[in-house]
Amino acid sequence: METRILIIEDDPAIQTGMKDMLDLESYKTILCSDGREGLETALKENPDLVLLDISLPSMNGFDVCRKLREKNFHNPIIMLTSRSEQVDKVLGLELGANDYVTKPFDSRELLARIHTQLRSHEISNRKFYKDEAIDSEHSVRKLLAIMFTDIKDYSKKMGSDENLAIKLLGIHNDIVKEVVKFYDGKIKEVIGDAFVVSFESALESVECACEIQKRFRTYNEQSGDDEKIVIRIGIHLGDVIEYDNKIIGDAVNIAARIQENAVPGGVTMSESVYSAIKNKVHFNIVFTGEKSLKNIKEPLNIYVVES
Repeated sequence: METRILIIEDDPAIQTGMKDMLDLESYKTILCSDGREGLETALKENPDLVLLDISLPSMNGFDVCRKLREKNFHNPIIMLTSRSEQVDKVLGLELGANDYVTKPFDSRELLARIHTQLRSHEISNRKFYKDEAIDSEHSVRKLLAIMFTDIKDYSKKMGSDENLAIKLLGIHNDIVKEVVKFYDGKIKEVIGDAFVVSFESALESVECACEIQKRFRTYNEQSGDDEKIVIRIGIHLGDVIEYDNKIIGDAVNIAARIQENAVPGGVTMSESVYSAIKNKVHFNIVFTGEKSLKNIKEPLNIYVVES
């Protein structure tokens, strides 16, 4: 089976040079010159590796990388840029890139990095499927509360001031991790500025979410407009399969969609969460209506903690 590499690069000369180089190595190439087009192509075609420029029309490479990881694109991403500042490298890797190459680059070095990433990914997949076959009988089906969080307009912050964006990301991560630990949550995944957390207790998931928002309100009261951090939190209670510190299942997807539509600065939850906690909390929870969520078959009743 052919190995497919997506090149997202708006410079025609560089794009053609990389295509010719990869053709000689018998890779199948897919070409895009625009960030948004590249994002859509990657999600549709699921290439084995992405070569991603940073300075792109319509959507920069940082945002493309972040959105690919948010959409569960797990194949290697190598970022390409003429900018060599350390902050750019850190930001790209923080957002989920596997490697970072500065232009102008030596074609042999780029090929070596491509081969390394593809080989590492293949070995990782083999180990994953081997472990799955061995440990499938040890996977556990559980009823868990799943909490998704992310920073509102984080991509805009990156576009306007990358140094500040990294600083704010560090502050955000410290607050979320501290509160999650206090409420016995388990961090399952961190994707850029987004956290995926599981809880044995629906009540603790909501109390944790409320405390996180309280901490950010306190932080924002003491911060200038540029340094304020506003996050969205979505929670769903449902059946998941837990194994090797991973979780899968419809409940995870539903929680992610609730978070995408969550009230910024608030706590948004499904009816399953509300039903589990409605007589156990001291704050008001309001019904905001039935909502259809992307890729979720049935509409959900949505509730929000009243601020």
